[in-house]
Amino acid sequence: MEKPSKVYENGQNMKNNKKLRVAIIGCGNIASDHIETIKAKCEPVELHLCDKNLEAAQTLGKKVGLILPVYEDAFQLISGKEFNIVHILTPPNSHYEIAKHAIQNGANVLVEKPMVLSLEETEKLYQVSEKMNRMLCVDHSLLYMDCVLKALEMLKTGTLGRVIEAHCFFGHAERRKSIPYGGVSHWAYNLPGGPLTNLITHPASLVIQLLGNPDSINVMCDARNLMPYGLSDMLDISIQTSKGHGSFSISMAHGNSSRYVNIECEKGSIYVDLGHQLAIVKFHKGRLGFLSKALSGFVRGISFINGTTSVILKVATGKMKKNPGTRELVARFYHAVRNNLSSPVSKDNALAVAKILDKFIEVNNSKSRHTPCHTQLNPVEAEQES
Repeated sequence: MEKPSKVYENGQNMKNNKKLRVAIIGCGNIASDHIETIKAKCEPVELHLCDKNLEAAQTLGKKVGLILPVYEDAFQLISGKEFNIVHILTPPNSHYEIAKHAIQNGANVLVEKPMVLSLEETEKLYQVSEKMNRMLCVDHSLLYMDCVLKALEMLKTGTLGRVIEAHCFFGHAERRKSIPYGGVSHWAYNLPGGPLTNLITHPASLVIQLLGNPDSINVMCDARNLMPYGLSDMLDISIQTSKGHGSFSISMAHGNSSRYVNIECEKGSIYVDLGHQLAIVKFHKGRLGFLSKALSGFVRGISFINGTTSVILKVATGKMKKNPGTRELVARFYHAVRNNLSSPVSKDNALAVAKILDKFIEVNNSKSRHTPCHTQLNPVEAEQES
């Protein structure tokens, strides 16, 4: 476990109730989730919005009732004011420079995933944050979904023994015969590895959280003609760590409800249905008899029904918000900043995920037929998808 890194302002510990000056850089879809959480759980704040597309910032500003003017130059905004917190919600190819600039100007930084596009840049950002004594956190939101938190808490009790193996399946298909992210003009198609690069941090961060830093990484990816430009649409990654074995798969042919993780432990297992936000615990009790086998399936089915009904009820009553993991992580990030605590997502987790992303990009580039045929997006253009 990392030691908590203290956060200071002008040499003094930050007071819990201090009004924080906050910049939102990038006013696409995910920005609304960040701002709603800030206004609901992180006040008092002075909020500033910035987007290269000034109209996007103005529209979001009206939506959230912002009185202050909006901005279109992130570097100018950050240099011109002293910010306690900067949210970087732009496309990944702009993250490194904006994050570095924000930290060097004294801000704590929360970056949307992927943090940056290489292990080298990830290491450099942490070096800058440690030198400036500022908090750096990446939005590995899957770690803060309620069902995942419950599973992690169960594991901490030691009741199931050590984790020895974990596998996560992550489906991400959109409407039938549609191109993911609304079309090839989306910035995800300009990432090395394409849209898979934008998704890989979700399952990777969870497997790393369960098993630790990988000693070895094996990557298999394939293009089944589901994506433009011959981009890979199926990915399988396996890792070996000092704690055990882990793996995850991403498929652009399976819907978002096809998301789950199996966690195998010494004394039992946990199945987490990420699509329906349900966790099921099973204990190993030796050889099963006929009745035990029959009833285990029945109990499992009841658990699924109860979990699904609970989720439906929350949606119907307006209590279930989209991107719940991001919302929880944002709230915890502000709590950490105000109380001099460690980042909600550890440096170890971020570096290990960056190592896996590096390996995927290396393998994918060696076999890819991808040749983007559209203009590279401006680095500070608004993020349209999380």
